[in-house]
Order: sequence, then C-alpha cells, then structure tokens
Amino acid sequence: MEKCRILGEELEAANQVKNSAMEAENHVKHGARSKSLTSRGNFLRLACFALLASGIIFVGGNNRIVAQTIKNDSIKPYINFLENNQLLSAKEYILSKFETYDIVILSERIHQDMTQYDVILDVVKDERFKGHIYTEIGHINLSEKFNAFLQNSSFTPEEKERELLNIYRDLCPTLVWGAYNYYHMLSEVWEVNKSRKMEDKILIFPTDVPFDYTQMQTHREWAIHFRLFFNSSFRDQIMGQNFVNFYENVKHEKRKALVIQNSMHGYKRMPTFLPLPTRPLIRLAGEFIYQTYPDITFNIYVNSLNTDNFGLSNNGIIDAAFEYTKKFDVGFDLKDTPVGNSKFDLFDFDRWFREDGHDTNINYNYIFDGMIFYKPLRELVLKVGIPNIYSKEYEDLFFARFALIFDKTMEDDKEEIEATLEEVNTPVVVPINAILDVELWDSQIKRWIE
Repeated sequence: MEKCRILGEELEAANQVKNSAMEAENHVKHGARSKSLTSRGNFLRLACFALLASGIIFVGGNNRIVAQTIKNDSIKPYINFLENNQLLSAKEYILSKFETYDIVILSERIHQDMTQYDVILDVVKDERFKGHIYTEIGHINLSEKFNAFLQNSSFTPEEKERELLNIYRDLCPTLVWGAYNYYHMLSEVWEVNKSRKMEDKILIFPTDVPFDYTQMQTHREWAIHFRLFFNSSFRDQIMGQNFVNFYENVKHEKRKALVIQNSMHGYKRMPTFLPLPTRPLIRLAGEFIYQTYPDITFNIYVNSLNTDNFGLSNNGIIDAAFEYTKKFDVGFDLKDTPVGNSKFDLFDFDRWFREDGHDTNINYNYIFDGMIFYKPLRELVLKVGIPNIYSKEYEDLFFARFALIFDKTMEDDKEEIEATLEEVNTPVVVPINAILDVELWDSQIKRWIE
C-alpha cells in the first residue's frame, strides 16, 4: 500500500538524519525488518519522524496467542506478581499518581499509535484531572495559539476545524506532523473545555524548540536550522527548560502537569558516567524535569519494544507474562517488582555509552518509576494523515513549503508533489502487518509459554 511505502521512506530518511548527528536525541537505530517497503531517499512528508527516531517503530499482526502452559520456570515470578496483586487499570493508575505527585511524565511508545491516546484522553476527560498537558510535539512559540483555541468555546464546528488546522500546519518543521492522535487530542481537549469553567479548562503547552516558517527563505536556511536545532544534543535540555518555564508560570494555580514525551525523552536518568559519578550530565527532557522537581515528579513507561532490534524486551519474558495472565490494561509501580528488576533494554545503552565510560548495567526501575501495560503491541492502531490540512486554499502554501524543505518545485516533479499533497490530506489507518512481522514477537513469547 502507498501509505506503507511512504512510512518506510520516512523511516529511511530519519535514519539518514540520525547518522549525521549521532549525539542527537535520535540515537535509535532504524532496522530493516519491514517486509515490503521501498525508498526514494530523503523523504520527510507525512510527519516529523526524523525529529524523534525512537517513535518510528511499527508492529504487526492481530493473532493473539492463547496461553495455556508455562514452558520456562524463569517467567513464574512475573506471572505470580501479575496474578497475586490487585492492579489498577492504566487510567486509574495514572490518576492515582496525581494524588501524590504534581508532575507525571508519560514515556509514550510509537508516535503514530492511537491506542495510548485512548488512555490519555480517558485521564484528561475525568473530572478528577485538574491540570494541564505539556507535550514534546509542537513548537514553544505556538503556545499562545494553542491555548487561545482551547479556551474559546464559542467556535462553530466549522470555525473550530479551521482554527485547529491553522495551528496544526505549523506544528513541526516539515510539511505536517502526520500522527493523527495529536490532532485528535487537540480536538478532544477543546470539546472537554466547552463544559468547564474558565479556571478549570485544560491548557496544552508545546515544549519543542521554536520554529517559524516565515523566517526561512531558502532550503539552505531551513536545512541549517533543522540540523542545528532538531538534531542537537541540546534539544532535550531546551524542552526540559521550556517545561520548567511554563510550569513555573502556572504553578500558583496548583494545577497538575501531565507531560507527554516520546520514548527516551521521558526517561528520568541516563547511565552514570563512571569516572566521575557525580558529573552533572543531563541529556534528556524527562531527566531535566526530574532533576528540577525530584520530589514531585513521577515517570511512567507505556509498554513498547526494543528500539534497536524491534524485538520484545528481555527476549519476550515480560510480554509473555502479560499474555499468559491476560492483564492487558494495568498499571503498577516498578520498585521491588520482577519487571522493575529486569535489565533495561528498550534502548541499546551498551552500544552508545559503554565505551564512553558509562554504567550501562541498569534495570527498569532506574529509568522509570511506574509502568502501564495497555494492549499487546500487535493490537496497536497506527493512523497517519490529517484531513484536508492543505485544502485547496492552502495548496500554494504547501507547494512553497515543499520547495523550502526538499528544494523541489512543481517543474521538477509535479507528479510526486501532487501525490504527496493527497497523502498528507488523507487520514489512513496503516495495516500493522504491512510494516513489521509479528512472527518475531510470537516466537519470543512462545519460548516462555504455549
């Protein structure tokens, strides 16, 4: 399918950006497990996938394993923990953390996954949530537009859609942030705010580095800005500082903070630098927030997979335990649990940091405080494309931005550009099986249960 091909091209393009900036936040190796993808090279169209390589992971299948017996005794502590404890649902677990902490960071999984936003929206729609949302997605200079929109409940449906798209076109430094879930969240938070008093309305603060299309006149200017800011090891620190600035301005309202960062941007620690264990080296947005507010911050891992080889964590033992117990909607603290004591291998710290003198022998509870497991990975829903984001009246803007980003005009490749325009304007649920083979995960799970 065409959408699958485009996603594959974006994945390869993000790889190229990452290879040119190895110290950037895009540490994650993009594998080549896709079954039927082709590529034309530098293609960053449906979304800003190159900004956050950790989010470009796609999963496959929908054939749930029917667990009957345990094949390996090593999994029993995991199963016993899940079966012998009364665990809250993912939603209730997140809400419970706001009873004790003011800041809750979610380390989301695949950017394009809709299912995790089901949980997020269930949380923010609940009357018990009295707070604001802070996101990795979106440039900080858009915050006023975001919140003018979210607080204006007088829009007609047509006006609401127009204002939402006006914001969304500028959300990232490529043609469009193609993950439909973020568009859906903005729309749904606006709906929630309609029935809330002004003092109870939910605001959304984008924390990413500033970007303004009007300041970019040439492809060279765009490329320099993109590489300097969006592939810089300072980007995470900037996002962390932006959060602090926003949070300090609203702290007097005693509002809670739900922070949504993708993958490693939400980690609370990096491996210790062994020659100088106390060396103050902060590389991640979540770490910056945690170091600034250590007593009121709690970070939560949303079940995902290894971003280096696309396999399941710890050769599948963790996912197999959830599969066996059918615990597909739960949350729990990681301290003193089998999962918390398992080696952390979602990110290949050994590959990137061991030779630099860092202690990479770390467990889950070093990186995260808690975990939610919400649906097996084979059940994720990937949706990309934003409805009519470049409608007829904005086609000239699309062509101008295409030329700015890719240094191509209609005269160079009319067919390609028009095809891209249609793609970004059309939401599509991408078949997971077309992106990644689920057989790898099934084999990992079956080694523990059958």
